Amino acid sequence: MAAVFTLAGCSVLPPYTPSPPVPSYSPEPAQDEQRVEQTPRARPHPTGNYIKTCGRDAVVLTEQDSTVELPTYGHHGSINGFVTLEDRETVSEIILKIKGKMDVMISEGGSLTTKLVSDSYTLWSSQKSHTSACPSAVPFSLVIPSRFEDNDRVSHPLPPSYDVPYIAVPGLFFKSSYMLSVTIVRSRSRKFHFLNKSKIIPIRFIYSPRMRPWRPIQPSSDFFSDVKTMPEEWRQVVWQMKPRPKSSLQPLDLHLFLPTVEIFGLKDMIPFHVQLTGPVAALREFLPDPWDSSPSKTTIVGSLVRQISVDIHERKAARHVVIGLAKLSSRPPGAAADLREASLDWDGEVRCRADTLVGMFDAGSVRVQDFIVIELHPHNIQISQQFTTMRYSHPIKLVTDSWSDNREDLR
Repeated sequence: MAAVFTLAGCSVLPPYTPSPPVPSYSPEPAQDEQRVEQTPRARPHPTGNYIKTCGRDAVVLTEQDSTVELPTYGHHGSINGFVTLEDRETVSEIILKIKGKMDVMISEGGSLTTKLVSDSYTLWSSQKSHTSACPSAVPFSLVIPSRFEDNDRVSHPLPPSYDVPYIAVPGLFFKSSYMLSVTIVRSRSRKFHFLNKSKIIPIRFIYSPRMRPWRPIQPSSDFFSDVKTMPEEWRQVVWQMKPRPKSSLQPLDLHLFLPTVEIFGLKDMIPFHVQLTGPVAALREFLPDPWDSSPSKTTIVGSLVRQISVDIHERKAARHVVIGLAKLSSRPPGAAADLREASLDWDGEVRCRADTLVGMFDAGSVRVQDFIVIELHPHNIQISQQFTTMRYSHPIKLVTDSWSDNREDLR
C-alpha cells in the first residue's frame, strides 16, 4: 500500500508514476512464452487477407477466410484493414464509407427501399494531419452496427445479407446488401483545390450474424424407447384431422414429436416422429389396399418450408419456399387395448438444402420464418369420400450454427 504524507493537517498523495504500456497481444506464444491452458475454438480464427486493388492503390481487409469469395462479418463484426498508396504525395483525403440497404417488391403492388447503414469516416486529411504527406499505409477499424431504424423510426436487428430473386419466388423480390467503399482524393494542384480528382474502391461484403441453439439435439436410436426414458427431450404437437362433412367416420389425431429445443442449425439433421391415431375404420383410409393396382399417392410427406412475409404500405403478402424434404420410414400399425383404436407411425428426419445460408430474421417490413410441414393424403385421393389432403405446419427456428459448448466460436 502506498504511503500517504500529511502536510498541515491535509493528506498529500505521493507522485504518480504512469504504468508501462500494455504489451501487444498475439494469439500465438512468443519464443520465450508457453501456454498454461487453452480452450480450442471449434472454428479457427481467420487469418487471411482480402485485397481489392484499383490501379496502384489497394484496400486490404484482414482477419478473413481465404476460401470465401467475399469478406464476411458477423454480429458486431469489426472491419479491420488498411489502405495502401503508391503515389501518396498528392493525396489530400481518404474517406471510408459503409452502406447497407434493403429492397423489397411484391406483385400485389408496392416496393420499398430501406436504408440499413450509412456511416462515413475520414481516415486521413491533409488539413487535419501534422505531416505533409499521407502515410503509405493508412489503417482503419470500425464496428458494424447491430440495429437499424426503418422508415417509421422503429428499431430492428440488422438483417443478414439475403437475396431472393423474383424468378425463384414468383411475385416477390427481396435483397439486403452491404457495401464498403474507400474514396481517395488527390490534388492536381495544391493551390487550386477544385482540380481534385477522386478514386473510389468499392467492396461488397457479406453480413452474416451467427447464432446457435441453446442446447443440443439428444441422439435418438428408437423413438418409443427414447420418449419413455427421456420424455423431457420431446415436444408433442397435436392436430385433429376431421373427415369430409358427409362422412360417417370419426376424426383422427395427428401427433408430431420434435426435439424440445425447437432451434436447429442449418446443417443439423432434425429428427421427428409422426403418429396418426384413431378408429381403425378411419385409419384404413391411409393404408394402401393390397388388391388395388391403381396408382396411389404417398400417404405422408414431410418438409421444411420457409415463409417470407412482406408488409409494404399496408399491403401484405407471403410466399412459401420448400428448403428441405424429409425422409420417412413407416412402422407396423399399433393396436390399442380395445382393438377398435389403432395408430400409424412414421420416423422421419429432415435437413435444409445446402444452398440455404440464412436463418430466420425479422426486419420489420420483411420477416423470414421457417416451419416443419406434414402432409397426409388418403391412399387414393381420387376416389376417397372420407378425407381430403391435410396439411399441418409447426414453426421452428433455424439458425446459422449447430450447438456447441464453446461460445467463443461465435465471435
